[in-house]
Amino acid sequence: MIRMEQYPQALRALQRLIVHAKSQAYQAGESRVAELLNDVELLPEYLADERDRTGEFVEMLQGIAQVNPSCRYIVEEFETASTRTS
Repeated sequence: MIRMEQYPQALRALQRLIVHAKSQAYQAGESRVAELLNDVELLPEYLADERDRTGEFVEMLQGIAQVNPSCRYIVEEFETASTRTS
């Protein structure tokens, strides 16, 4: 865990790392990986927003899994954990 007062900066750093990785993937000709990272880079924004963006977060995960079926288990894991805490 990181201190709550550094949470926004941590999410920003995470997002910047994802953007950097996406750029590296495009440069290496790995467009499929870059496109996945393009979607993933939005997730920290949802986490950082003070508004409830849970629905959009889930929709983005589902969209990622639809394009990348090997990621489906991530959505299922998230939804299972969400059901247990509700």
